[in-house]
Amino acid sequence: MLRYLRENTGNWIIKIFLGIIVVVFVFLGVGSMNSDRNNSVASIDDDPITVNEFQDAYKNMVAQMQERFQDNLTDDLLKALNVKQQALNSLIEKKLVTAQAEKLEIMVTDQELEESILAIDAFHKNGRFDMDHYKQVLGLNSLNPEMFEQIQRNALKRQKVQDMILSSISVSDLEAQNFYQYQNSRMAVEYIKVSPDEFTDLVPTEEQIQAHYMENRDRYQSDPKRRAAFLKFSPEDYQGQVTITQTQIKDYYEQHPDEFKTPEKVEASHILIKVDDTADDQTVKDSQKQAYAVYQRAVAGEDFAELAKKTSQGPSRADGGYLGIFDKTSMIQPFADKAFSMKPGEISEPVRTRFGWHVIKVMDRFDADVTSLEQAAEEIETRLAEQEMQNLAYYKAGDAFDAVIDGDTLEQAALITGRQIDTTDAFDRNGNGLELEQAAEFARAAFDLEQQQISDVKQLGNAYFLIKALETIAPSQLPVEAVKDRITDTLTRKLRMAAAQTRAKELLEEAKASDTLEKLAQKKNLTLSFTELFTRNDSVQEIGRSADFNRAAFTLTKIDPLYPEVLKTDKGFYIISFKEKQVPVTDEIRENLSDIRQQLLEAKQRQYYQAWINELRNKSQIEIDPQFVN
Repeated sequence: MLRYLRENTGNWIIKIFLGIIVVVFVFLGVGSMNSDRNNSVASIDDDPITVNEFQDAYKNMVAQMQERFQDNLTDDLLKALNVKQQALNSLIEKKLVTAQAEKLEIMVTDQELEESILAIDAFHKNGRFDMDHYKQVLGLNSLNPEMFEQIQRNALKRQKVQDMILSSISVSDLEAQNFYQYQNSRMAVEYIKVSPDEFTDLVPTEEQIQAHYMENRDRYQSDPKRRAAFLKFSPEDYQGQVTITQTQIKDYYEQHPDEFKTPEKVEASHILIKVDDTADDQTVKDSQKQAYAVYQRAVAGEDFAELAKKTSQGPSRADGGYLGIFDKTSMIQPFADKAFSMKPGEISEPVRTRFGWHVIKVMDRFDADVTSLEQAAEEIETRLAEQEMQNLAYYKAGDAFDAVIDGDTLEQAALITGRQIDTTDAFDRNGNGLELEQAAEFARAAFDLEQQQISDVKQLGNAYFLIKALETIAPSQLPVEAVKDRITDTLTRKLRMAAAQTRAKELLEEAKASDTLEKLAQKKNLTLSFTELFTRNDSVQEIGRSADFNRAAFTLTKIDPLYPEVLKTDKGFYIISFKEKQVPVTDEIRENLSDIRQQLLEAKQRQYYQAWINELRNKSQIEIDPQFVN
C-alpha cells in the first residue's frame, strides 16, 4: 500500500488521502487503535460501532477540517475542536436514524440509488460518470461498489426519515415578519461613560502590595519547567534521495490544469467619487455630475495620476489611482466588466458600483495564457520532490513509533531509524528555553506527557517528532521584589475599576433624580455621548461588542428611557438612556419576507431535528468506551 502511495504521489486523490492519513496518524497514534480490533468503540441498544467505523468517520471529519483550515490544521486544533467526539456523535446519530428507518420500513429503490450515485461529482471524469474512475476512487478509500452502495442506500434512508420528520415544520408570514422586525430594529442611546483611566491618582500602597503578596503566594511562583529528549524527522534529511519520473510530472500537470492557466489581466487606474449604495436619487445624480466633470478633464488631456491625487476619494488616491495588474475576478462588477472591455490608453465614462462612481483608465492588457508542460516541468518536479521528502520523513517517524509501540526505548528507535537523539535544556510551557522553530508547540506536547513517557508522532512545522519527557522541574516561590510590578499593575487596575464603578453608581442615582441625562451632564460638567443606530447583534462602534450593553439598550423606551443599572464593558462603566429607535417599515419587511421565512424555517428545522435526535438518544441505551474519545 505504501509503495503504491509513493509511486502515485502526483495523483490529486492520493495527495488528499495521504494528507488525511498524516493527520490521523499524528493524532490517533500508530497502533493505538489496533491493540484490540475485536472491541467496539460504542454500542447503541447492543448495536456496536466498530473501531473501523470510528476510524472512517474520524478520517472523513478530518478531511472536512483540512478543507476548511488548510495548512493551519494541527493535532492541537483537532483536540480543541474535539473532533473525536464529533465523529462519534455523528456515528451515534446515523445508527439511531437508521434504526428508525428500519422501524418505519423506509425503502430506497434501485433507481433512486443509481441516480444519487450518478450525481456525485467525485465519480465524474470529463463531466460525466465514469465506472472505472468510480471503482478507483472507492478502492483508494478501501471500499468496493457493493459496500459503497449499501452505505449510500442507508444514507438515502436517513434522508427520507429526516424529510419526513421535518415535513410538518412551517413558518407563517407573521412569524417571519416578527423575526425580521426583531433582528433588524435599530436603537441609538445616549450615555455617560466613567472610565477607570480617569482615576490616575489611585495607586496601591506598600502595605497593600505586601498584603496581596502574602495572601496570594501561590500565584507568584516560577513557571514549572521540563527537560526532554526527542527524535526529529525532517524532509530536508532526504534531500537528493528521491526521484520524480516524467510520468509523475505529466500526471500532475494533467490533473491540475487550473494551476497552469493565467487568466486575462488588465493594468488600470481609477478615480473614485464616493456615494453610498443607499443614497437618495439626488445625491446619486450630484455625485455622477462630479464624476463626469473629472472624466471630461481626463479626456481633455490632464495627467490622470495627478488628477486622481486631487479628486479621487478612494484609498488608491495617494498612488495616483493606480490599481496594478488584476484579473476579472479581483474587481467588483460592473467595474471589472467595463475595464475588460476597454483598450490600452482608453478612459471610461463614470461607472457606478456600490462604492460610488469610477472613472477608469486602462494602461495595458495581458491575454490569457497556459503554461506548457515543458515550461512547468521543473516547478512540478520540485513540488513533487518536496512532497515525497515529506512523505519519507513521515514514514520514518512511523517506523520509530512502531518500535516504541513494540516496547523499544527511544534509544533503540533511534538506532532502528538511523537518527540521533537530541536533548533540551530546561524550558517552560511557552517554549522559553528551547532553541527550536516550533518551540511553543513542542513545549505544549512535552508538558502533556507523564514523566519518562514517549509521545506519539507530533508534526511541528514540516517536521515530525517523537518526544520523551525526561525531567520535571517544580516551580519555586518568587520573592516579592521580583513580582512587585505585576502586583502593582493588578492592584492599580482593581482600585481604579472599583473607583470608576462607585462613581458611576453615584451618577446613576443622580440621573434618576434628574429629568434627563443631558441635564445631569450639564450640571456635573460631564460629556454626554451618543451611539449610532445599531441592531441587537451589532458591535457598537463607540462601545465595542457587548451583549449586555445591546440587550439593555433594547429594553429602553421613550416612556422609561433610563436603564436602572450601571453597565460594565471592556472600556468602562456606562449610564445609558433612550435616544432613538427605528423599526423596519412594512415595505422593507415585505421585500425581505421570502428570505427571512427560509432562514427561519431552516433554523426551526435544525432545532426540531436536534431535539428529535436528543429524544432518541435519551430513549436508547448508549455505552461508550472512553479510551477512544479521551
